[in-house]
Amino acid sequence: MRVPLNELLYALSRGLDFVEQEVLGVTQNHGLRTAYISGRICRAMGMSDIEVLDMACCAILHDNALTEYMMGSSPEHFGCMQQFIGHCANGEKNVKAFPFADDALDVVMYHHENWNGSGFHQLSGNEIPVRAAILRLADNMDLCLSLGDNRASLADEMRDHALKHSGRFYSPEVVRTLVGILDSERNFSRSLADPNILLSLRRDIPTARADLGTAEMIKICNRLASIIDAKSSFTRDHSSRVARQAYKLAPHFDIGGERAGWLVIAAYLHDIGKLSTPMHILDKPSRLNNNELAVMHKHVEITGDLLHGVPGLGDIVDWSANHHEKLNGQGYPNGYGENELSMEGHIITCCDIYQALIEERPYRQAMGHGDAMRTIHEMAYAGELDPRIIEVLKHETTN
Repeated sequence: MRVPLNELLYALSRGLDFVEQEVLGVTQNHGLRTAYISGRICRAMGMSDIEVLDMACCAILHDNALTEYMMGSSPEHFGCMQQFIGHCANGEKNVKAFPFADDALDVVMYHHENWNGSGFHQLSGNEIPVRAAILRLADNMDLCLSLGDNRASLADEMRDHALKHSGRFYSPEVVRTLVGILDSERNFSRSLADPNILLSLRRDIPTARADLGTAEMIKICNRLASIIDAKSSFTRDHSSRVARQAYKLAPHFDIGGERAGWLVIAAYLHDIGKLSTPMHILDKPSRLNNNELAVMHKHVEITGDLLHGVPGLGDIVDWSANHHEKLNGQGYPNGYGENELSMEGHIITCCDIYQALIEERPYRQAMGHGDAMRTIHEMAYAGELDPRIIEVLKHETTN
């Protein structure tokens, strides 16, 4: 397995966009635009390829901890979510799981510092790390101006906004650098448009020199699972538990070595599409109606869409995206049957169902092990699940 770090983060950015749209009302591709602007400013300031790449990666990840604050707050308080200083500290902690080539310390931690000292931590001027100051401008400018629609006035709006807040919110040096880019590149603002932004990143932001192997992916995806599951208190650690169960089952079905690692990665990522599911559905204290069920079911398609764009994942995409399919063809989203489903993917399905049953949900209490196994045996009897996997799962969860 060799997975480009850039492409993995671009996929994650699309997932985090759903969260930021729900919490902050930002527009689509906010993370990608923030990464592009930040990277281009770093390049214009003479930074190395490594520094530019790491800046772009930090920018994509800058609000990765917002899911934790969705879990801790009610929807009516989402509008003031940025007042929680903790999302910077927890975001910084999550970022440290990623293999940056240089010292990206404090970029996410201090990305809400204002040049005049009025930010979260009250750092001012040159106390603020340079790349944190760059991220502050890029993040806030897209939040304020919605830079993705390619309107004719956009370059002028960006210039006016930056100059207006220079020395107050933004570093004067960073502002001068951005204005220089806008003055010298007629099409810079066009590069930020929704249809263009991913192509712009691939064209202008350096690619990581070394792709990620299986061991690095396991470490990163473990952290991604924490970010995904933190969106609701009812799913906290769910994906990590599914991954642990799947790993225990793997050797019983001759799945070993690197392939067992791929199984763990797929289990970590299987619910990445739930970043798109609104909180009022995830945490509804009663059964979902048909419209809400349709929205909930959509998360598996989004999992597939997000992961399909990442080169090098191979079978992991289908193992993750098929976790609600059943052997009798009665699952979703595609109604695949036994001949279309892999053993690895079906192991994730069985572990996911068991883990969900023994976890509390907003509309029911957690089941005990015995009740959960009886439910799963009934599903196997109905032809939905493989009884061989269920027997091993029973053994592994009893001992």
